[in-house]
Amino acid sequence: MSYLPRRPLNRPPAYYIIKRHPFALFGLPLVISIVAGSFALSHLTQTRYDVHSNKTRKVEKEELLQMNKDRQVPNLQEEYWKLQLDKEQLDDWEIKRVERSKDQFDGVL
Repeated sequence: MSYLPRRPLNRPPAYYIIKRHPFALFGLPLVISIVAGSFALSHLTQTRYDVHSNKTRKVEKEELLQMNKDRQVPNLQEEYWKLQLDKEQLDDWEIKRVERSKDQFDGVL
């Protein structure tokens, strides 16, 4: 004989549904959050690329305006001679050590 009679608890009907189908409690919120996150991230990524393309378009328009103002026809002969002078200057160089302060190691023992 027990002092407290055994009575089943009055549980809501949703408890029995969740007990039979645990996907409703665990899997469904996970799937919903993944799908919602995918849509949110695609929207944010598209915004990022739109902002970048707008910046590059503005720069291109400004460059076109500057190019039309100061437009010069390049002379191929002059450009060739400039490159030849630069090539000759590249051949005349010497190796010089960089001056270091007293507390820095200069690599010489």
